[in-house]
Amino acid sequence: ELNISCPNVKEGGMAFGIKCDSAFDIVTQSKKISKKPMIVKLSPNAEDIIEMGIACEEAGADGLSLVNTFKAMAIDIENKRPVFDNVTAGLSGPAIKPIALRMVYEVCKNVNIPVIGLGGIMNYKDVIEYIMAGATAVQIGSGIFTDPLLMVKIIEDLENYMRKNNIKNLEEIRGII
Repeated sequence: ELNISCPNVKEGGMAFGIKCDSAFDIVTQSKKISKKPMIVKLSPNAEDIIEMGIACEEAGADGLSLVNTFKAMAIDIENKRPVFDNVTAGLSGPAIKPIALRMVYEVCKNVNIPVIGLGGIMNYKDVIEYIMAGATAVQIGSGIFTDPLLMVKIIEDLENYMRKNNIKNLEEIRGII
């Protein structure tokens, strides 16, 4: 995975993946160096997530994963200072799911490469939503901190859902929305 959504410290904290032209250049150069399949992780803070996905596809990305954390802030009102040392930090987990899901949906409608959906997946219903929005696969991050066995539970619940709804293959519901 080529994570273009994390800040570039040398450039004053600018994330590579905010501007389409920068992302295009990074993916193009990375593809010249590596012959391995390349999944590019997109930032939700991109100027235009659809155009970003298209730019990465045109640059040679084999797939996309979206989205990474949202730039966020918290303030300690008792000490009158930011909670985070860097003032801002990445927000992840269930709070970002509705926005991340929309972004996955929009990108899936506009690219022809696999999209891995991520952001706030806590149960099998979240997985189904991402698949229905068009995702080829999902990644689970924050949920595993809450429950290390979450993936096992999700797989079991997903199998039960598919059996109950007579779904033989996720392709039957992928991108149905």
